[in-house]
Amino acid sequence: MNVFVDTSIVNNLLELNEHRKSNQNWEADARYLKLIIESKEVTLYVNPSVKQQIENTHDEILKVNLLEKFKGLHYTEFNLTIFPFHFPAKFLSEEQKAFIQQLCTRHPALLRDQKIIADAAFNDNIDVLLTTDKKLAHQVRRVGKVKFLLPKELYEDLTKLNS
Repeated sequence: MNVFVDTSIVNNLLELNEHRKSNQNWEADARYLKLIIESKEVTLYVNPSVKQQIENTHDEILKVNLLEKFKGLHYTEFNLTIFPFHFPAKFLSEEQKAFIQQLCTRHPALLRDQKIIADAAFNDNIDVLLTTDKKLAHQVRRVGKVKFLLPKELYEDLTKLNS
């Protein structure tokens, strides 16, 4: 299963060994992320849009650490042209552009994630967008064959596949 990870997942990978008792969601996400990483059925992917979000991080130490985690993931050059973008890039079709615009009109909070949504949803090699952003996962849910899942949801899907 090819899983595109957003920046929140890269950030959580950095902090997997920390303990955050104040944030129960983080603890659950960290537990399921560890299980997903250990799974032989999952390949984690990133692309230039994730790297761009990391490079926009203001905390220099955090940025360096996130970029190091980024380097450890599989890389896909699939990169749609929603500004800002980096080459190599592909252009959105009119249908894809209309879909993203309609989605962001219905859910304005997703406007900041339109690049991640497009890069995951319209990449033929991706099965899942993995995120810790509940709004993103629950407001989009699926685009074509690509599911938008939280770590627990992906782990549950993997468990069903292995049953």
